[in-house]
Amino acid sequence: ESSWKVIKDRKIDLAILPWGATEPHNYHLPYCTDNYESETVSIEAAKIAYEKGANVIVLPVIPYGVNTGQKDLKLTINVNPGTQQLILNDIVDSLYSQGIKKLVIMNGHGGNDFKPILREVGSKYPGMFICLCTWYQAVDRNKYFENEGDHADELETSVMLHLYPQFVLPLDEAGDGKSKKFSIDALNQKWAWTERKWSKVS
Repeated sequence: ESSWKVIKDRKIDLAILPWGATEPHNYHLPYCTDNYESETVSIEAAKIAYEKGANVIVLPVIPYGVNTGQKDLKLTINVNPGTQQLILNDIVDSLYSQGIKKLVIMNGHGGNDFKPILREVGSKYPGMFICLCTWYQAVDRNKYFENEGDHADELETSVMLHLYPQFVLPLDEAGDGKSKKFSIDALNQKWAWTERKWSKVS
């Protein structure tokens, strides 16, 4: 929204980069749910920080995430982790060369695993602070929501109903949300991991 006239003499210490995904969210939420949520949380967080004196800017949302487990679902757009790393490296390189040495990635998608990427990208830019924040993990969801879930669930539906009710279909049009568990206990207990193929589990 800002123009060069506004930005050229403005001091910026911290950039926030919302990062989401483009994927189905049950039948009742839009494909860009993760983008809407991470962008809005970024803007609201930046507003609070700015009012307290921070020199902060919110960058445009990256609308594509790691969706290797949903590639068979129409219009799911996958960006592989290696591509994600290249995109992030170029963004960090740009900010770093402009003297902006702090970056917060506001993640809104469970398939985005930034930790190894941040280790590698961050090691190339001494003095650069790169932080990952996954907004939906910022508070204990159990204080507010009764039903467990992690995708197009009670939490995500509630957030979208609050922020963008015009994009949410009536709940009676949503799928039942049931999902199959793994047949291997270690995967259900989450001390072992494998990718979920969404069209097979839900």
